[in-house]
Amino acid sequence: MDNKINNFLLITSVILCLTLSGCSGAENDQPDLGLVNGVVTLDGQPLSGASISFLPDSGRTASARTDANGYYELTYIRDTLGCKLGQNKVVITTLIDNVEDDNALEGDDAVIKIKRVKETLPAKYNRKTELAAMVKPGENTFDFKLTKSGK
Repeated sequence: MDNKINNFLLITSVILCLTLSGCSGAENDQPDLGLVNGVVTLDGQPLSGASISFLPDSGRTASARTDANGYYELTYIRDTLGCKLGQNKVVITTLIDNVEDDNALEGDDAVIKIKRVKETLPAKYNRKTELAAMVKPGENTFDFKLTKSGK
């Protein structure tokens, strides 16, 4: 009798798991995305540690942080790469909060230090952005050659 109950529970669990996993993939409210990458330079030099965001007319912003070579690759959400298709405003900023955890302390004694970095880019690249990009299906490369003078 115990074997019949165990088998019934096992089969029911498997069916339930398969049903739930099938339902989660059936409805996807994520828009069509294009993969976006490129290089950001400032006065001809790679701009590292900058935040770059693509803002569509409606929907979720895609963003990235430039590496030491100024290279970026946009992330739409969590581990999903890409950006919503269509016209996007582009914002590039160096005004980033750097968070440092003091790992020597735990629990209520933990210390988090936030260091605000001063903006080094002209407003035309961020607060009053003049940058834009048309994201198409497939792979898109947008390089941004910025200048301190903003010209």
